[in-house]
Amino acid sequence: MGFWDLFQKKKTDDTNDESHDNDEASEELVFAKNFTEAGGKFIYIDKGDSVIDTFTKIKEENQWDKNNVKCLSPALSKNLGIKKTNDIAENDDLKALVIECEYLLSNTGRILISSNQIKNNKIDSLPDILIVIATSNQFVGDVSEGMTKLKSKYSKKFPMNITTINVKNKFIEDDFLSYGKNAKDIYLIISDE
Repeated sequence: MGFWDLFQKKKTDDTNDESHDNDEASEELVFAKNFTEAGGKFIYIDKGDSVIDTFTKIKEENQWDKNNVKCLSPALSKNLGIKKTNDIAENDDLKALVIECEYLLSNTGRILISSNQIKNNKIDSLPDILIVIATSNQFVGDVSEGMTKLKSKYSKKFPMNITTINVKNKFIEDDFLSYGKNAKDIYLIISDE
């Protein structure tokens, strides 16, 4: 192999690396487009803000007090300074629930969750508004890729109650996917913190 052949091979390898980076970026863009078109509120945290600042702004915007927003996770409770609840049904004044997620499904703009996030609760028992905290490494192409990653992630103890959350589409009243209590108003906060 000559010098120029080696250079051409290196150039081809670099191009493949760029297309891989573009695929990841396009997954994020496709998700954001699908999610926001359905009516979801997509908030990407850049270096200026933090998850806590953004969460506080959402609470202020909706005029929620400390009893209106809770979570099911001790870690979220500690990090965001909100109350943890064990039973959603007993919280009459609960207006929003803060959860994490497993993966963000680019092809549909839906959010893949499991019993690790919502415990034994069903989607329809959750409040109408969810605030989902995620990171930029949770984007996947579709449900199949998400399930494959779940199998790797939880090889010892696979979670139960795996489902997707749909965004309640305020723009299309007749949308059968956002019918009933299974679709939610969603604030999605993406951060690399």
